[in-house]
Amino acid sequence: MANEHNPRRVALNTLNAVFNDEAYANIALDENLVVSRLSEIDRNLVTALVYGTISKKITLEWYLKPFVKKSKKWVKNLLLLTIYQMIYMDKIPTSAAVDEAVKLAKKQGDPRLAGFVNGVLRNFSRTPLREFDEIKSKNERLSIQYSMPEFLVKKFIKQFDFDRTVKILESLDKPSKASLRVNTAVATVDDVQMKFDKLVKSELSPVGLVADSGNFAKTLEFKSGWFTMQDETSQLVAPQLDITGTEEILDACAAPGGKTTHIATYLTTGHITALDLYDHKLKLIEQNARRLQVADKIITEKCDATKISEHFTKEFDRILVDAPCSGIGLIRRKPDIRYRKESSDFTNLQNIQLEILDSAAKHLTKSGIMVYSTCTIFDEENFDVVEKFLATHSDFEQVEIAHEKSDIITKGCVFITPDMYHTDGFFIAKFKKK
Repeated sequence: MANEHNPRRVALNTLNAVFNDEAYANIALDENLVVSRLSEIDRNLVTALVYGTISKKITLEWYLKPFVKKSKKWVKNLLLLTIYQMIYMDKIPTSAAVDEAVKLAKKQGDPRLAGFVNGVLRNFSRTPLREFDEIKSKNERLSIQYSMPEFLVKKFIKQFDFDRTVKILESLDKPSKASLRVNTAVATVDDVQMKFDKLVKSELSPVGLVADSGNFAKTLEFKSGWFTMQDETSQLVAPQLDITGTEEILDACAAPGGKTTHIATYLTTGHITALDLYDHKLKLIEQNARRLQVADKIITEKCDATKISEHFTKEFDRILVDAPCSGIGLIRRKPDIRYRKESSDFTNLQNIQLEILDSAAKHLTKSGIMVYSTCTIFDEENFDVVEKFLATHSDFEQVEIAHEKSDIITKGCVFITPDMYHTDGFFIAKFKKK
């Protein structure tokens, strides 16, 4: 890759991968930053440009539409990247953003395209910004204002009504908090809080600490295993397994290991078998387990969670099914989820979720506990799955979950939308084998 020392070039390469080739934003960004020769400040700029442009893509396209009829894909991405800076990044002067865009277009090798980019951006900068009020349809207005595909806006409104949808979309538009889970195998919540004055205790998790921002994963304490980066909502899963310390536990969809390593902190003589389909993801679980000093409690196995019986004959005292899902609850941190095809195939996802639950259920001991969790907020993947599972498994009953914050409990399950505590959207259900 040429010009790795130009942050906007690195940002454009990443956007091209995400928008043109359907790459995952976090992976494409990491790959491009690894081969770049950028300073820490420039790396932060690239991250802000990439995530900002992705999260505002539909809005930016609407702003750009009157100025461009047709263009090459990379040219459109360059224009979106530049008008993102012009509208949303106060510290970058418009003239600097335009000049950089023109230079980038020249480097791509076509002087006419550089002139085209210059002309479009000059016109754009001289014209007053369009107002969302000019959009007559309410659904379309929400879609453009909050850069959310219209089919998802309709889905939100159908489940949550219009006003609640606006609250959820407004909350997804604000940056994520930094959220830490203290590793009680190594440190206490007070130990970690004393090290970093920005951190406050989580309202939801007894082992959680949060800050408005901060790169805590770069600290010595993180490397020493004092804590790991995990959303407050994910931290609510392990306690639901009612672990006494001696259990044999199955984590059916374990990577990257946040919940696996949390479960391990409750164990004395027990073990967790952590499953994943991919070798590189199993390595990630093992790395996290070593850093958090709980590797002696965790066994990783390569296995398809829908085919557990082909791999095991034994039974487990506790099972966690943290199922593959649409990930809609993670949009604040992973803005490209909203545009991904596989995140919108709710029927197919529900079938997979039920298949994994069915596969796991066969390996739970009598009176054992099985917990089902997702990072989505749509009923098809949550309450409907619970209902369908119980309808076809008469040997299981639902166990009602309790929490001191009663607003996060719905129908005996944990159900948190992103607007409630400015966390990920999340769902947890609990079953017991009769």
